[in-house]
Amino acid sequence: MENSQEEQLESQIVTLYKEKEELESEIGSSDIDLIIKEFESLEKELSYLYSFKENYRKVPTNSIQIESIRAAYIPNHRFHKNNTR
Repeated sequence: MENSQEEQLESQIVTLYKEKEELESEIGSSDIDLIIKEFESLEKELSYLYSFKENYRKVPTNSIQIESIRAAYIPNHRFHKNNTR
């Protein structure tokens, strides 16, 4: 019975080290604080992008006069409610 527990513990340790090596290989670190900080930073950036998408609308440049770009972002409040292009 005790040998089985030792084998389970050894198996868990081997698995943990494999996961640690995979994290270091894939994202360059296995430091949990660094990973959490990076995740939170990405979450904030994604929230910003979603808020940008909600507050601005991409319109073809032929709707406004701008040279040398294909599209522009205009705040939604600048459009009339009945204009849904």
